[in-house]
Amino acid sequence: MKFWQKTYLLVLLIFLVVFDLGAYGLLKKSYQLNEKMDISRGLNEYEGIENALSYILNVYTESTSGADYSSVIGGFVSNYYKKGILAEVYNGNQLMYSNAYQLEGKREELQGDFRKTTYRKIQGELWLFVGGKMDFQGYRLVISRDSNYLQAYYLSLLHYFIMLSVVISLVLSVVLILLLFQLTSPIRRLNKGVKDIAAGAYHRRIKVSGNDEIGDLAQNFNKMVDAVSANIETIQKANEDKETFINNLTHEIKTPITAIKGYSEFLEHANYDEDDRRMAIRYIHEHVNRLDLLSKKMMELLYLKNGEISLERVDLNELFTYVVTMVQHQLNAKNISVDTECLADYIVGDKTLLQTLLINVVENSIKASQPGGKIMMTCSRREKDVFVEVLDYGKGIPEKDIAKLTEAFYVVDKSRTKELGGIGLGLSICNQIAELHHAHIQITSKENEFTKVAIDFTTP
Repeated sequence: MKFWQKTYLLVLLIFLVVFDLGAYGLLKKSYQLNEKMDISRGLNEYEGIENALSYILNVYTESTSGADYSSVIGGFVSNYYKKGILAEVYNGNQLMYSNAYQLEGKREELQGDFRKTTYRKIQGELWLFVGGKMDFQGYRLVISRDSNYLQAYYLSLLHYFIMLSVVISLVLSVVLILLLFQLTSPIRRLNKGVKDIAAGAYHRRIKVSGNDEIGDLAQNFNKMVDAVSANIETIQKANEDKETFINNLTHEIKTPITAIKGYSEFLEHANYDEDDRRMAIRYIHEHVNRLDLLSKKMMELLYLKNGEISLERVDLNELFTYVVTMVQHQLNAKNISVDTECLADYIVGDKTLLQTLLINVVENSIKASQPGGKIMMTCSRREKDVFVEVLDYGKGIPEKDIAKLTEAFYVVDKSRTKELGGIGLGLSICNQIAELHHAHIQITSKENEFTKVAIDFTTP
């Protein structure tokens, strides 16, 4: 059963119970008031009849000294009989006169010295009985009359309240249905939105106006969807990056493995001379070095994922000297010179990672430079920031590729990747090292003129 249906039935039930209880109480009270008025009227009638009859009997006794009271009583009460009032006169337990119904059993109105009233049903009709002692020789008078109008009034009032309850219930039902449909429309919209989002429509948002609880719920739900959508987008992006990473890694590994396999099969099965053997071994050695380089880069990437580094004071002069020493064989191979200039004394960071960062940057400059070229390494301090820059005058980088240089496996000139020995991981590692040091890498370049990599370190 839906919420609006439960609310409808509950409100309608509560109304009917409250209305019927109120109507019953009002009906009961009204009946009691009318009954009280009827009794008061009966007592007044009894008082008038008893006073007049006692006076007549007293006068009759004094004037005639007779004892035949029946005819006197009958003649007197006959006038009231026409008005619907019946009378009984008792002398002790002896019935002296009666034009009323003869009843059996104990009768309350015949007991005691005070006037008493009671209602009885006779032949399906309601009658009021009033009895008490007369002011004549201890006689007792009982009058009775039809009070069935009270019962008719009660039944008509009951019928009226039943009809009123039915009409109001029907009107209330219609009003409740319209009102509940209006009040629960935001809930239905919210429910539809939840279903759409559950079906994958993460762009969907719930439009519910108002500052009530439902409006707050819709706003909070939209915030939750925003958070979930952001997390899903992050996961999707991570999955896409992972898929790209694995595809590129597979491609990078496949090429040297295929070459090694081919040359090894050549050495095993082919007829070759000493020059062919040396050529095959040299190629195998080159591709093994390529795999070794790839594995080292991968290990460095995995190492950087944990986000934890050891900080120490790193001397910049020593750092520059170490980097130049590590790439000296590559510099000699292309007859490239490196000029260094240190205008800052130190930076704070992980020494090993900083060495890796600068070696990668300088290696990229060597690969991009022409034989006999020159590379500039400089550092300077500007307030709390230390800037380390590597400048080469090589072939440069197209502007459209600069923003993608820090992506894993991205290379600008894929046709020269194998020739230059690059695998597209160097600047990705550099970017991660810079982020771990809260530094920022900025690359500026112009094709066939220069490339400058500037690293901005904030000294604590």
